[in-house]
Amino acid sequence: MLTVLLSITLAHAATTLTLKADDGSKVNAVATVQQGSKTGVLMAHMLGRDSRDWTYLAKKLHQAKFSTLAVDLRGHGQSSKAGSTLSAEDYPAMLGDLNAGLAYLKGRGVTEISCVGASIGANLCAQLGAQNPDIVNLVLLSPGLNYKGITSADALKAYGKRPVLIVAAEDDRFAPRSATALEGVAIGQVHYELLAEGGHGTKMLTRAPSLENTVMSWLAGTFKLISGDIVRPKAKIIRKDETIETSGRKMQVHQ
Repeated sequence: MLTVLLSITLAHAATTLTLKADDGSKVNAVATVQQGSKTGVLMAHMLGRDSRDWTYLAKKLHQAKFSTLAVDLRGHGQSSKAGSTLSAEDYPAMLGDLNAGLAYLKGRGVTEISCVGASIGANLCAQLGAQNPDIVNLVLLSPGLNYKGITSADALKAYGKRPVLIVAAEDDRFAPRSATALEGVAIGQVHYELLAEGGHGTKMLTRAPSLENTVMSWLAGTFKLISGDIVRPKAKIIRKDETIETSGRKMQVHQ
């Protein structure tokens, strides 16, 4: 059961929350909730960072009538084990931190949720999407095939035909190769944006001026692929027993 322990009102309708993961870990998060909005964005930072990496993007998303929630993954920010050395078991447990954020948004009537992640946060978003049909869209910034045991390729296959935006920069040593491989396993609407420069993860949002608009249009369902098709983040999800089927088809990629 989701528990909200504390809330403090901040600028642009943001609220700082303390949630609880299923294992009892404290999950610090920052939310902006749009009353009556059914669309929301869950955000996961990279290692060594925290929810503040998403402040400016969250503000723009809020202005565009999205509800948002950015978590501090365990070992980061104000969440459990912050400042401590994490064990190998802590990294897969971070998925529970995102699940706590997902439950928070769903509890406020958000039914169409996108997950935006950077680096290990991107891999966690892929894992979350594979497990939860509530995730209708993914944005993966500098994803890897394996970060601290958190893999992405099998998760992206299980995610199915729902849309995914993959972004990497050429001046990032490893991410472009991983991103290319992940584009190859995506089976829904997919766009791989390879930037000339921008660094790793959320650094690209400040170093590549066009990226924020790309992410915004992708999440809003207004992004046009070179095929002329518009991205449709509201993938139709059909449950058949324990099998999840999603609508959509693979689109062309441009860089």
